[in-house]
Amino acid sequence: MRGPRPSVARACLLLAGCLLLAACGFHLRGAVSLPAGMTRIHLVGAGPYSPLGIELHRALRGAGAAFVPARQASALLVVMEHHIDRRVLSVDTNGKVREYELVGTLSFRVEDLQGKPLVPVQRLMVRRSYLFDPNDVLGKAAEEQNLRQQMRRDLVRLALMRLELAGRHQPGR
Repeated sequence: MRGPRPSVARACLLLAGCLLLAACGFHLRGAVSLPAGMTRIHLVGAGPYSPLGIELHRALRGAGAAFVPARQASALLVVMEHHIDRRVLSVDTNGKVREYELVGTLSFRVEDLQGKPLVPVQRLMVRRSYLFDPNDVLGKAAEEQNLRQQMRRDLVRLALMRLELAGRHQPGR
């Protein structure tokens, strides 16, 4: 008598893997749901054509927000600070840079039209490091730009998660 067919064995393995992932709490990253009071939003402090502004617009629209003029907004998202700084992380024996670290910060708050805080000041920080090769300056410059873009996306994603969390802790939700 033969054992189970390969397709049945594969299906059993796949099912077992799915059950293990579900048991450990793994879940795919889903869309953020904004609180009801933050769906008509006006962005202050990040221009709509700046790299951060573009990322914020994209992510907030994906979460169901509509960008409106300040007078029509239910909430103002105020970006107080955003920058990504580069610092030397290590040098070789000749004193030449071998590794850089990028540190990105984003500080923001959300308030209603009367200035009442809906979300207090939030300060987010992400870090990335990369090796520097003086023989491949153009390639490393492109790598740094790519890292900066990923860091902006990460900061925006973290900001949206903070907005969602703040909405869960608001009275009435």
